[in-house]
Amino acid sequence: SKPMHRFFGRKKKKEETPKVDLGDVSKGLETRGGEIETKINKLEKELRAIKLKIKKTKPNSSSRRTLSNKARQLIRQRNMYAKNRDHLMNQQYNVEQTRFATENIKNTKEMVTAMKSAKAELKVGLEDTNIDEIEDLHDDMDELLDDTEEINEIMGRSYGVPEELDDDELMDELDTLEDEFEEEEEEQQEEVPDYLLSAASAAKDVKHNDEEREVSAAEGKKVEAKEIA
Repeated sequence: SKPMHRFFGRKKKKEETPKVDLGDVSKGLETRGGEIETKINKLEKELRAIKLKIKKTKPNSSSRRTLSNKARQLIRQRNMYAKNRDHLMNQQYNVEQTRFATENIKNTKEMVTAMKSAKAELKVGLEDTNIDEIEDLHDDMDELLDDTEEINEIMGRSYGVPEELDDDELMDELDTLEDEFEEEEEEQQEEVPDYLLSAASAAKDVKHNDEEREVSAAEGKKVEAKEIA
């Protein structure tokens, strides 16, 4: 085998591609873009200052030519940095898009794995479950609750009292009660001696007269107040 190796050589092991975190790549691009943006801002500040100086110089003067040449150089630098910045922004966008797609695939795989696990648990849990037994149990519970409700209604009935009265029966019942009340009052009055009844009647008359005098006095005061006004 050694001579064969000499002629054909050994198979080279495939080099493993190092794993790269796309989040880190995106942050690196963002940092570089920020640095370039800072340089662009600095150049634009210098260009604004040179523009003000050019306005103060005479046309075709050596000072204006010097400032103009410097401005042209700064503009070329600014455009170069702006172009690099735009490239970095496009690269960062592509990296972020790839990262989102990778994360979505990872999340989908995790969700599928979780669903498979839940399916297995449900299958095991339903193996010992008899749907017919559950339905029978539900029916038995309904019957028991109905029996309990019926027992409560029976125990809550009032003895000797009709369930419902129509309008005529209700008025008859009220008339009967009123007659009974009047009979009871007459019996109580018969038991009270005459002199007590007279005294009670006299006290009632005195109270009535006092109330009438108070009302008359109040009305007289109101009339006097109106006349004074």
